Amino acid sequence: MKALWLAFLTLQLASFCTAASAQIRLAIPSYQDPGSPPWNAWAAPGRASIGIMIVNENNGDDTSYHPAIAESIRAARAAGIFVVGYVYTGYGARDPDVVRERIDAVYKNYLVDGIFFDETPTDCLAANRFGGTHYSHYQQLGEYVRTRQAGARLVILNPGTQPANDCWMSIANILVTAESSSLADYTANYQDQAWFHAYPPERFWHIVYAAPGKEQLARILALSHARGAGWLYITDLGGDNPYAGPPGYWNAETDAAANQDVQALYATARPASMDESGNSVQAKISFRWKSVNGNHWEILVAANERIELGADGKVGAFSCGADGKDCIEIDAHAVAFSLADHVHLVELDSRGLAPSFTYTIRSLDADNQVVSTSEPVTMSIANRQYIFDVTNH
Repeated sequence: MKALWLAFLTLQLASFCTAASAQIRLAIPSYQDPGSPPWNAWAAPGRASIGIMIVNENNGDDTSYHPAIAESIRAARAAGIFVVGYVYTGYGARDPDVVRERIDAVYKNYLVDGIFFDETPTDCLAANRFGGTHYSHYQQLGEYVRTRQAGARLVILNPGTQPANDCWMSIANILVTAESSSLADYTANYQDQAWFHAYPPERFWHIVYAAPGKEQLARILALSHARGAGWLYITDLGGDNPYAGPPGYWNAETDAAANQDVQALYATARPASMDESGNSVQAKISFRWKSVNGNHWEILVAANERIELGADGKVGAFSCGADGKDCIEIDAHAVAFSLADHVHLVELDSRGLAPSFTYTIRSLDADNQVVSTSEPVTMSIANRQYIFDVTNH
């Protein structure tokens, strides 16, 4: 039986990992104290497999500062893992002033990369009790997240189901479109919407719990790939708390995600949106990396764009000739942030970039000599840039 299982898993993962569009990164509902044994076990595989962890203290309502938790969050982020704070929204019924207070508490206490909004309603067109639609309600919350702490740009919405249209995508970097209670639930009740396939995999996160055994793990991996999910968490735990710790097959799950050419570790695309005053906000792209040497850095994007980050923190974007010379500075509203020791983030407008391109990051010394160059990474920002017009409904 063991030999049969190994052959089955090998076949499933081979077909999963060799597909041209295959992308997978583990995003963990890590609802245990950062620094606790479960948290450390989740984080242990590092950035080769783990992309996102959630810090959730007392369902997001513990607004106190805990030094040990802050240190564990810093360690995860320095290792290249995104950490986001948890705030539940009551499917649009929780007072937005309270939601903002919880966001402020997360940002005051900890250095995080954004916010995970739990209990997001499926229907963004429905009326919201605080006025307007769910869409306008969450759009304002999303912009609040992105303007309160430098570099904290990730907005994750969790309806846990499959919305009929894509209007959430103009708010969320990542949308949780499945939180299934078993393999049977994930197989039979998932409704594959046509609009899902207009977006790259790193925009979607699927969670499946109470799925015991490595055979179920392999089947869910294959299904999630076919359904276009770039973020994934699978566990054999169920009951009252399926997120009490890693699953029994954690090593097999992390091995399935290891060493994939996944952009989300390094870069994210922020969709176009609107601020609280109704002004249009240009779609953005951000690059994040941990430097190990060098005095300043260059991000080489596609064939003819270059972003430069100086030792003084100043950043500029340039359009260059085909030979990389004759560069002209462009106004891409580029900004830079230092997230932790040697961890940098550069954000700029994505206007003019192709839907898919390759980029590299290289370090230069004080004499402008290249000292290291990253492997090329494929980045996809394919996005219809849908912005829902609330006045039409």
